[in-house]
Amino acid sequence: MQSWTPNLETGDPDIDNHHQELFQLTAMLDDAIHTQSIEKLDAIISFLEHYVIEHFCEEETLMETHQYAFYDHHKAEHEIFKVHVGELRKVYLEEISLAHVVFAIRKILDKLVYHVRTVDIGIVGIVNSEHHEKSS
Repeated sequence: MQSWTPNLETGDPDIDNHHQELFQLTAMLDDAIHTQSIEKLDAIISFLEHYVIEHFCEEETLMETHQYAFYDHHKAEHEIFKVHVGELRKVYLEEISLAHVVFAIRKILDKLVYHVRTVDIGIVGIVNSEHHEKSS
């Protein structure tokens, strides 16, 4: 997984901070693997559970406010992530194996980072227009 870079900024400080936290989860996952800590994996899953609710709600509100043309597609992707994170919790609770849980987390993180890089970057225009409207 790649690191956060400034070219991924949307211009909205809250959304950008959330995205940066997401990128930091990779290091947290590596640490959980190294220490074989099920508690650290649980913390990552908890973060993702909150992320797919709070962060997605914030993005969706921004998109709705600005009548973002790709809102339906963006929201549909969010709904898929919510399902995947719910399934992740089930894998964790079933205690199949540490490797299984790690793989499931890594897969979701990779997909979320891809979403930030390819879909979320599309909201830059509405964030910029919002800041322009506020400064006028």
